[in-house]
Amino acid sequence: MHAPGLIPLLIVLALAFLLFGRPGRISNLMEDLGKGIKGFRKGLSDADAPPPAPEPPPAQLRDAARKDDERTGA
Repeated sequence: MHAPGLIPLLIVLALAFLLFGRPGRISNLMEDLGKGIKGFRKGLSDADAPPPAPEPPPAQLRDAARKDDERTGA
């Protein structure tokens, strides 16, 4: 076996620097991944729930005026 070339070695070193360059970076990545998985599961469980019942449309003002006219006898 021969040793890896310069380019693959530089790529591996760059990736290692990106991952380990700042303390806490991996823990932040894992925290974000956990939040994403929780959100995905919540979205799946919400899809199983029945959709909310539609609300009836609000009464029109014309209908309310007719009811007042019927009560007063006008």
